[in-house]
Amino acid sequence: MSFRELELKLAIDSALDYQRLCEALPGFEEEKKQRNIYFDDQRQLAARRMMLRLRIEPPSAWLTLKIASSRREGVFDSEEIEEAVALDLALALEAEPRAIMRIDAAVIEESRTRCESPLQNLVEWGRVENRRRCYRVSSGLLVEMDETRFPDGVLRWEVEAEGDTPTLAREFLDRIAMEGGVTLQAQTQTKSQFLAENLRT
Repeated sequence: MSFRELELKLAIDSALDYQRLCEALPGFEEEKKQRNIYFDDQRQLAARRMMLRLRIEPPSAWLTLKIASSRREGVFDSEEIEEAVALDLALALEAEPRAIMRIDAAVIEESRTRCESPLQNLVEWGRVENRRRCYRVSSGLLVEMDETRFPDGVLRWEVEAEGDTPTLAREFLDRIAMEGGVTLQAQTQTKSQFLAENLRT
């Protein structure tokens, strides 16, 4: 399945501000625990602004290729190609990431096509754990509050809003944040970009 993803990402300064914003948002739906594993072949995908990710979110799992298009004032525009993966297969890949070379997945074939490379040495280069709280604040606006743990123990907090009207989403979130004494700033990096930078330092 391929679709365009238009997503507003705003950085939150602290765990306290994260909690304040969670308490202020209406329309809570659910909390998810996610594990993201990222793959590349000698940074060939990254060099083309692509990201290949396995997301495990029991009882579901997804293999996703993202192709970045643009980023402006916290609004990330990308093409996303996604494929459901059986949970038992995803858990096997989590335990032995190199096995990704042996699975038959349309997303991996699409990665090779888009990258114009056979990607013969796809390996895991990093992973994160994410706690996501979801809020359906209106019929056209889903807000996701993320607390992400990186391998060195660093935590990062952000709010994401999916929908066709990021300007209206920003106005709504700024108002809720102001009422709760929380400062939001336009996010400049995705989780995978932040992880890659962390691993290089």
